[in-house]
Amino acid sequence: MSVRLQMPTYERLVKDITALYDHTRNTVVETYWRIGKRIVEKEQEGENKADYGAQLIARLSEDLTMRYGSGFSERNLRRIRQFYCANKISPPVVKLTWHRER
Repeated sequence: MSVRLQMPTYERLVKDITALYDHTRNTVVETYWRIGKRIVEKEQEGENKADYGAQLIARLSEDLTMRYGSGFSERNLRRIRQFYCANKISPPVVKLTWHRER
């Protein structure tokens, strides 16, 4: 038995899913921006930014990976920090971009 959706119903479904996906994506971008901001703010509290920053990223990576699993490698945290530094003035989330290296 095949399910056939009327076109307006299907188009509405696609619109709804697109809106949910876009909202989630924007929330993720804003979350990365806020994480990057917190890392930068914490680094600036130390007298020797470079040395303390390196230790901070390593420790954060270990603790957050233990708590949440993948996604918090040192490399990824450095990229999140870099993302914030490149977008310090908080424009609307939809205008923020973060292109992944391949």
